[in-house]
Amino acid sequence: MGPDSIYGVLHRECFKLFPDEMFADLFTDVGRRSVPPMIVAVVMVLQRIEGLSDREAVDRFAFDARWKYAAGGLDFDYPGFVHTVLVDMRARLDPLAAAGPDLRDHPGGGQAGGAGGPAAGAGLHPAV
Repeated sequence: MGPDSIYGVLHRECFKLFPDEMFADLFTDVGRRSVPPMIVAVVMVLQRIEGLSDREAVDRFAFDARWKYAAGGLDFDYPGFVHTVLVDMRARLDPLAAAGPDLRDHPGGGQAGGAGGPAAGAGLHPAV
């Protein structure tokens, strides 16, 4: 792998880009990390670059030595993980992402369809 390839750059920089301290607050109250956050972050970066689904990304991590190299030079037999780890990390990074695009894109940051229903926010915008 070339040192300037995405795999080489991530291999060289992953510990600086994604230190454990960066993710510490995501796991203080609920749960524990089953996969080091740096590994999940590298997989998410490569997933986005290669346009893969969660299942495809974890398969690629399990069977592609370049992905393990990018994640800090892991041994090829380093265990893979299930796709729901990616889902969970996205939910921890952005709670609105787990709610879906309808809430994420709504002005007011996720208030649509809340406890008061869709009409509850009607008073937020002046009538024309």
